[in-house]
Amino acid sequence: MAITEYSVTAIFFIIPYFFRKRCYMNSFVNSLTAVLDKIDTFVWGPVMLILLVGTGIFLTIRTKALCWRNLPYALKSVLSKEARQKKGDGDVSPFSALTTALAATIGTGNIVGVATAMVSGGPGALVWMWLSAAFGITSKFSECMLAIKYREINEKGEMSGGPMYTMKKAFKHKKAGAILGWLFALFAVVASFGIGNLTQANSISTALSSTFNIPVTATGIVITVLALIIIIGGIKNISKVSQVVVPLMAVFYVIAGLIVIFGNISNIPSGVAMIFKMAFSVKAVGGGLCGGIVASMMQAMRFGVARGVFSNEAGMGSAAITAAAATTDDPVRQGYINMTGTFWDTIVVCTITGLCIASSGVIGSKDIVNSGQYTYTKEAHTISVATRNGNNIVTDNFVIKDVKTDNVGTTLVISKNDKDISMTNKEASLTSDTINADNLAGTWIDSSENEYVFEKDGSYKYRELTVGSALTIKAFKTVLGDTGGWLVCISIALFAFSTILGWEYHGEKAFEYILGTHKYNMVYRIIFSLIAYVGATTTLEIAWTFSDIANALMAIPNLICLLVLSGTIAKEMNRFQEVLKKERGK
Repeated sequence: MAITEYSVTAIFFIIPYFFRKRCYMNSFVNSLTAVLDKIDTFVWGPVMLILLVGTGIFLTIRTKALCWRNLPYALKSVLSKEARQKKGDGDVSPFSALTTALAATIGTGNIVGVATAMVSGGPGALVWMWLSAAFGITSKFSECMLAIKYREINEKGEMSGGPMYTMKKAFKHKKAGAILGWLFALFAVVASFGIGNLTQANSISTALSSTFNIPVTATGIVITVLALIIIIGGIKNISKVSQVVVPLMAVFYVIAGLIVIFGNISNIPSGVAMIFKMAFSVKAVGGGLCGGIVASMMQAMRFGVARGVFSNEAGMGSAAITAAAATTDDPVRQGYINMTGTFWDTIVVCTITGLCIASSGVIGSKDIVNSGQYTYTKEAHTISVATRNGNNIVTDNFVIKDVKTDNVGTTLVISKNDKDISMTNKEASLTSDTINADNLAGTWIDSSENEYVFEKDGSYKYRELTVGSALTIKAFKTVLGDTGGWLVCISIALFAFSTILGWEYHGEKAFEYILGTHKYNMVYRIIFSLIAYVGATTTLEIAWTFSDIANALMAIPNLICLLVLSGTIAKEMNRFQEVLKKERGK
């Protein structure tokens, strides 16, 4: 047999092998993605949200609401000259520690997350974001104060602290503390690459590509180089950048937001009334500035608390890692400074976004994403839709799998690209036998409130509900025009890049804890910076979901720690009250 014959025979057997292997791999990835999505939904579900907010409520009661009572003192301390000076032990000034923590906290959630919450849970979700932040302030104080109290100095002379060190040193049961601390550090490292890096880099490249047509490759290179230049210098470099960039970007966004709010000032009274009405309405309500959005109190609570916690990270333990680097003469004093991060993040920045959206009247709006012609084939139970994509005509087939009619109307279950979609027409009354090209005409709405419009003349339109950053951009455009879209895009880029910087330090210290030495921190910094390029140029949904799960799992050991050490927290706060009385008496 000639060598070419061997080659042909080999190819004959090898190609089907690799084809089957690729099919199995795709099937495995799809199955794994489905499993991870379910886990993600569970870990960020009601139990986790109740645990996060419940811990904040318990600590607020246990400490006699001292965080609320001392909030004016905390805000005054942040804005004072002393906060920018190094007094006591630590690596960076109190203000730098706060801004570095805020760099990781203030991110796309303040723009995208608020918009998502207000669409999914109605405008009332904003009130529940405020309430979760009110109790989250105590959680943020507690984890930061404990991190400073139980921090260590590593071999390089740098401060190392965070929930993992608190658990290891403060728990009476040392083995339990060590295990919980190690788990927290592991989840923090995983989360730093996903939530703190991949997703943020992707948000930047997507925003710049859609608004300014900047290639994602170019954005990825710039992000990687800038991150590497800043991160390579460690916490001192990161804090120097953060203490300048974070206040500037926050002020920049708040001023732009206030211009939009004042531009829509006539809608503010009805917008605020709608926010509170939908926050506490037992029955689903809507109308007015809500457009077609209808939501109940339970929906507002669920999405408001979820996005609030995700935005300010109170109870997650991440901010405590940065707080441990602060120079301070008392852990309680720095705890008060760091707890204001939740105030600035949610009460200020998220509120600006929420009021812009509520007053602009864009919530519930829908945009025509594509349009074209459709035909219905009765024998195949298929709707064929032809739409234009640039110079190309794209044909999609909607296979009708089921038809249900009840007192609400007719619901079609269609399969599109192996994905089932349920869409309802309240004015239709059809069965699988009676459906035809004529009575199919009308507006069909899916579970995400997107509209599929089939006209009798054969024309087709798909209107998509505006959500996420697109909704915030649309709100800003009502007053600022196209400039508003550019401002939101720039804000997303700045917020996301600052998150990358802040989360690098969180992940680095967790990485150092796991290995028990600082010697490999530089390796982590380089890898972390390079990963940003991957995030900017690739959509890795499975990696994002996995890191999202790790982000949620960080909270469990941290919340256990806060509950176990609640007595220590209350004792430290009561002790510092006497210090405050003496300082105020001077």
